[in-house]
Amino acid sequence: MLMPYFGKVSKELNVSKVSKGFLSLLLVPLILLFPLIPFVSAATPADYYQINQKVCGRFEEDTVRLSAIMEELRSRQGITETRVAYGNVDTPIERADYWVTYGAEAIAFQRAKKYSSKNALKSDLVILQNKILRAKGEVKKVLK
Repeated sequence: MLMPYFGKVSKELNVSKVSKGFLSLLLVPLILLFPLIPFVSAATPADYYQINQKVCGRFEEDTVRLSAIMEELRSRQGITETRVAYGNVDTPIERADYWVTYGAEAIAFQRAKKYSSKNALKSDLVILQNKILRAKGEVKKVLK
């Protein structure tokens, strides 16, 4: 009874030796290429600046579209002035105008920032994204 049990163990050991050899063949090229990976993925502050500008440009396009929608809505309803400076809003149109203006100011502020870390840039862009999404939501509420 002990012989078949040891036979199974030895077969399993042979399989594991083969898999170890196969793993070493896969790992050797990875180990040789590993020192190159940090140099390829390292970004400079100039790269962060370009990323920031590109993303802000996309958000600015959205804000310009939202502003055009609000201008058209005001002209159709005969409203001449609804710009709100400090958030004192009484109507949905004023609220939407406030958030569109707030989003545009946030974009201008974001464009001026300089970054040295990917995490800081990503965090600030997510915050900016939420402001633009809030402006879009307010404009949608007015259009319904």
